Amino acid sequence: MGKVIRNSDTTTEPQDLKQVTLMEQKQIVHNDEAEDSILDSSDFLLADMDINWCEGHEEKSDVKLKPDKKDINKEHVKTEKTVPVTPVNTLRDRIKQRLHNNAGVKTPQGPGSVIQQQQEEQLQKVQQEMERLKTKGSTTDIGPFYGLPSKVQHLLQAHRGITKLYDWQDECLNLPGVREGRNLIYSLPTSGGKTLVAEILILKQILCQQKDAIIILPFVSIVQEKVRSISTFALELDFLVEEYAGSKGRFPPMKRRNKRSLYIATIEKAHSLINSLIENNRLDTLGLVVVDELHMIGEGGSRGATLESTLLKIIHKQSNTQIIGMSATLNNIEDLQNFLKADVYHNDFRPVKLTEYLKLQDNIYEVTCKTSEDLVSHRRVVTFPYSSEQTKTDPDHLMGLVLEVIPKNSCLVFCPTKKNCENVAMMLCKMFVNKNRELCDIKKAEKKALLKELYSDGEQRICPVLQYTVHFGIAYHHSGLTMDERRLIEDAYSEGTLCLLACTSTLAAGVNLPAKRVILRSPYVGSTFLSRTQYKQMTGRAGRAGIDSSGESILITKSTDRDKVQELISGPNEMCYSSLMYDGGKGIRSLILSVIGLQVTKTTSDVYEFMRKTLLSTQGTTCDVSIVTKDSLQKLIELGLVVQKRSMSQGDENCDSFHLEVTPLGRATFKGSVDIDNASLLYNDLKKGEESLVLATYIHLLFLVTPYDMVDMVKPSWIIYFQQLSALDNIELKAASLIGVPESYIAMRASGQCSRQKVNDFVLNRFYLTLMLYELWKQKSLWEVADKFQQPRGFIQNLLSSAAGFASCVFHFCQELEEFWAYQDLLGNFVKRLSYCVTTELIPLMEIPGVKLGRAKQLHSSGYKTLTHVAHADPVDIVKNIKQISKKAAIQIVTSAKVLLNEKAEALREEVEELINVPEGSVSMTMISSQESDILPPTPDGANFSQESVT
Repeated sequence: MGKVIRNSDTTTEPQDLKQVTLMEQKQIVHNDEAEDSILDSSDFLLADMDINWCEGHEEKSDVKLKPDKKDINKEHVKTEKTVPVTPVNTLRDRIKQRLHNNAGVKTPQGPGSVIQQQQEEQLQKVQQEMERLKTKGSTTDIGPFYGLPSKVQHLLQAHRGITKLYDWQDECLNLPGVREGRNLIYSLPTSGGKTLVAEILILKQILCQQKDAIIILPFVSIVQEKVRSISTFALELDFLVEEYAGSKGRFPPMKRRNKRSLYIATIEKAHSLINSLIENNRLDTLGLVVVDELHMIGEGGSRGATLESTLLKIIHKQSNTQIIGMSATLNNIEDLQNFLKADVYHNDFRPVKLTEYLKLQDNIYEVTCKTSEDLVSHRRVVTFPYSSEQTKTDPDHLMGLVLEVIPKNSCLVFCPTKKNCENVAMMLCKMFVNKNRELCDIKKAEKKALLKELYSDGEQRICPVLQYTVHFGIAYHHSGLTMDERRLIEDAYSEGTLCLLACTSTLAAGVNLPAKRVILRSPYVGSTFLSRTQYKQMTGRAGRAGIDSSGESILITKSTDRDKVQELISGPNEMCYSSLMYDGGKGIRSLILSVIGLQVTKTTSDVYEFMRKTLLSTQGTTCDVSIVTKDSLQKLIELGLVVQKRSMSQGDENCDSFHLEVTPLGRATFKGSVDIDNASLLYNDLKKGEESLVLATYIHLLFLVTPYDMVDMVKPSWIIYFQQLSALDNIELKAASLIGVPESYIAMRASGQCSRQKVNDFVLNRFYLTLMLYELWKQKSLWEVADKFQQPRGFIQNLLSSAAGFASCVFHFCQELEEFWAYQDLLGNFVKRLSYCVTTELIPLMEIPGVKLGRAKQLHSSGYKTLTHVAHADPVDIVKNIKQISKKAAIQIVTSAKVLLNEKAEALREEVEELINVPEGSVSMTMISSQESDILPPTPDGANFSQESVT
């Protein structure tokens, strides 16, 4: 082994000493040619002998070689025994001098000892490097594209059309704090390209640092969109994408994988994921957390509190994990900066200029915001050629405003309610029938294909509104649609098949669907006036990068809202406050319970110290955190979720710190991610069920997993309630009666009579949802159930997804309580089947992201019966074998199947490795077998001896 060769310009890696010296010989021969200093073969043989001998003594020598001609013949060799060095001029003299020096070195014991010593040194270096990588990770860049290989750049160009990053993106990625792995909060206007920066940092973490990453997103629809957009990158770059959203959300695998993973999760699923990583001591594998819409931490409800809890646990347990937050511009972003200990980057860049307008009656004003007195300036008066009948139908001149941009360009119309979205879409199309029927002829084939896909995914049903409006290139978009319908509509809009969407505000905070013009039908969401963040999100959708040179938004308002609108467009940015105090401090109680259960905090003093790191404490203005913490601990003790024991520190008998532990009920609550306020209710329901559970029907189990938090979303129709109850058989009616739903009471309510019978209204309303789930369990389509109960099909789908998630929570809840052993057995397969509400043979196909019941049936009947069949299928063949499926959809299904198959294969490989690896310190099975063969006689065929008999 050689030493580092240094010169004035470069430092090279250690090289083999033999190679260096031979190179030096060639230099000397070249330099001494004028002096006829020629060496014969014996000279080189002596040199090789000398060098080979010295290689075994590298630890005893320190040879410094310099390429300068004046120093090339100078060499100092340090040995245990000092030998005078005489000047030498020729290679022959130098070799003789080296041999003379070697004679004074201690003779080694033998070649074997030298080799063994070298191996031990090498092994020690490898172990040191492994420890360094384990604690710090590799920070070596692996390519020219911001430290990433050129392949990433090519993928961005091929799949996203991105050939060059914006200047701000380049600046942000090269910030010292970002390069050093510090936390970062950055904010830009909507459509400024924030997501791409996060994706590059994610790929750097996975490929360079060899650690996992998480993207936390606010909505299920965005999670699924992100999974689809990044799946190709995962396949090409050989890492795993794990989706945690909706009914297919799963707890993470507890084993370390050979491949690195990107987890894409909603806020609630991300919280469960972090808890699992902490509990299994795997949080150190997490290198990066990206939070989209970081300002949602101040939402004021459970999601904001859950997001703060998630980030706080990461900060407390794993300070080396980098946190990247994308946020709207806030007035108090410094609070978030202090909470995360992050750098802040802000830029006003927009790829497309945005001009904001207000429409008041027939006048349109441009928003200038130059001064408080000069917020707007008059631009024009609308003079659309409306008839009196058209003016009556469309007093806001929506048709005229829309026709100024479509069909050449795209348009979004934000409406205050779901029903208004559908009404606006229908109204516009009916007005187009007479004068603008040519809209139906544009992209006619694409529209026809879209209708076929909607019809196919809807199991041979299609919404009559969409069936009418799609012909004109118009559709509506809100939560009443199924996820498949929303995806198809979004894709059709992005591709230009649809030129206008009438949508609710959720689209603005969800998928990226820009438009040339954005029209806000009203400054309200439902009956609530718009917040500034909501307004900016909606108007920020105006302007399509790479397509439009400008974008514009128009807010339609009334004179009665003049003052509110003025504050909306010119007021200060909103504040972001901790949400832990929502619902009387429920967020704090949930946080404290989980950190005690995870043993992140073990004493009361630990809890107080932990709570001082919260955003709530950082802001310190809304409440006294110490008092709130004390009250929350007391409440948890009263609920029977936590117990405390006095703990004495050494030498201090007056210590008032208590050791804290969760009770079995408390552990079941946080392990099952059950709402604290519902924990006792769930426990009582399960105990009651143990005494009277009817197993001759699934309806009783379905009631136990009907989510509590959706009960208040639906007011039962007593007529429908009675009709559905009357359709039950005697066993099902008995189960309903035991649950607390008497048929006689429902009959009287349906007939409009009052009843003196005492019933629990919450149980009645909850069982009404159970009846919907029961229809889905019997494999009725979303359309059938939605029609039967007169509910939006999107709500029915959301109910099924929530029930599947809550069923998983109940299952984990029961696993922590031994007294519920019967439920542990009952709920295992039940939970999985509920996620899909299909027969057993379709479950493997339903696990594929994007495959619903109708598509699963088509695949199964066409011979694609397993995940492997789909993953290895040719999309062209799928299109040939299945009617009404596009090639794009087929490619997405095959790609998703490949990702899922790779994921399962990795898990199986790890199980195999775990089985075949012999634990450290255990005796080899081969050795045991050989020893036993020497002791025991051969066992006759069919004989079966126990260990006791052998002994």
